[in-house]
Amino acid sequence: MLRNIESLNGCAVVASDGDIGNVEELYFDHEAWGICYLVVKTGNWIDGRHVLISPYSVIRAEPAALSVHVDLTRQQVSDSPPIDTHKPISRQYEAEYSRYYGYPAYWGGPDVWGVSSYPAFQPRGGVVADARATPTSR
Repeated sequence: MLRNIESLNGCAVVASDGDIGNVEELYFDHEAWGICYLVVKTGNWIDGRHVLISPYSVIRAEPAALSVHVDLTRQQVSDSPPIDTHKPISRQYEAEYSRYYGYPAYWGGPDVWGVSSYPAFQPRGGVVADARATPTSR
């Protein structure tokens, strides 16, 4: 089902062990037409900092409940690489971020998600990694 991406703004992001924060904005790849990251403003539990959440981690979205559920823990998010959301994201940062979470690089193919148009999920919600997805420069 197609949805307006603006409907994600303000949605609560819920980890496996509790709330992470709320979607404040999105990083969008204008060349490949896809969401690269959700920018989430955390609550007071990690000083209200901003964190990036990859669509790879999304298990499900519940538009009626204004929530997005992710296959992460609060500790994983708390320990994730810090980001300054007021600056462009470098490929170096994206590679570090992908290594931290164990995600394949989304920029490895003609589509925003490598060889696919969207992240491929296993039945339990984990990501099916594509070994052909490797970092390339744009």
